Amino acid sequence: MDDLIRDIKKLIEPVHALIEEATSYIEPDVCAIINRQITDKKRIEKVLDALLNYAGMCKKADELFKQLCNFLYFIYPALALAYIVFYLEMYNDSGDEDEDYYINSIDVIKKVKKVMKETPITIITGDTHGDFRRVESMCALADTTKDDLLIILGDAGINYYGGKKEFQFKHLLSNLPITMLCIHGNHERRPESLGTYKETPWHGGVVYTEREFPNLLFAKDGEIYEINGKRCIVIGGAYSVDKEYRLERNWGWWPDEQPSDEIKCRVENRLNKENWRIDIVLSHTAPLKYEPREMFLDFIDDSKVDKSTEIWLDSIEDRLTYDLWYCGHYHTNKTIDKIRFLYNDFIEF
Repeated sequence: MDDLIRDIKKLIEPVHALIEEATSYIEPDVCAIINRQITDKKRIEKVLDALLNYAGMCKKADELFKQLCNFLYFIYPALALAYIVFYLEMYNDSGDEDEDYYINSIDVIKKVKKVMKETPITIITGDTHGDFRRVESMCALADTTKDDLLIILGDAGINYYGGKKEFQFKHLLSNLPITMLCIHGNHERRPESLGTYKETPWHGGVVYTEREFPNLLFAKDGEIYEINGKRCIVIGGAYSVDKEYRLERNWGWWPDEQPSDEIKCRVENRLNKENWRIDIVLSHTAPLKYEPREMFLDFIDDSKVDKSTEIWLDSIEDRLTYDLWYCGHYHTNKTIDKIRFLYNDFIEF
């Protein structure tokens, strides 16, 4: 029997060598997806399909498949979950397979998901504008609880309507199995102006909360929160390029949408105390030099847009030593240097 096994191994070794070589041609595409050089969903599916051809027979293919699924889980959760389920149906029963040729790395994914469920996780995303369907789907797929945290980088759209409609909307959101930390955007009221919020200590700083909705938190500009061992400063607000359009239709617009001189002083004084060193910046808009101009609207006269907040953030960014800067506002998912723009992406913080 030992001789037979040895002979079989000799026969399949060339096959495995070919599979390893084929997998090596897929690896650059996996790296390109993770580095956001490939974003087309159909191309991503083709890479996953190619890996599935070799997974279960090639350790490298298994590792790449696991790595890619882990990355995609918070971006295309339904897609990643579908491929994980398909993989488990194909390969999960390892039986008596030789470990030299078969490593079920999906088990690693399952362990990660178990750890994620037992240990609170922090997820970050961009503007929701009152539409929380993708948040609801993410919560279901990631099996979140209110111990988990979702950071929304402004324009959550929660303090927009006012009155009974607002209360009903918050009541629905409060039932989602997650806690939200909302940065101030430009399409919502500042919570401190509403009279229903109180300042509450949270993660080394202060947030605004309402008694009825303890899992809906609103960040205070200039506060520093310790999240996952990182010191994060919050700078909300921006100018609304649709201001005139909203005013003409009696839609919500508020003159305190941009940070006031008082808020700017608070931010700068706080950074002075930190010797202008912080781990992460959480803002709604971005420093002027990083504006994604390809996202500008053709029908908006850019010369009439008030960019005082972006100019001020430019001066902050010039002086600040930081690791990462997350912002929303521009409805795009991209990275420029250490600035990460988020819209409908979910990433693990």
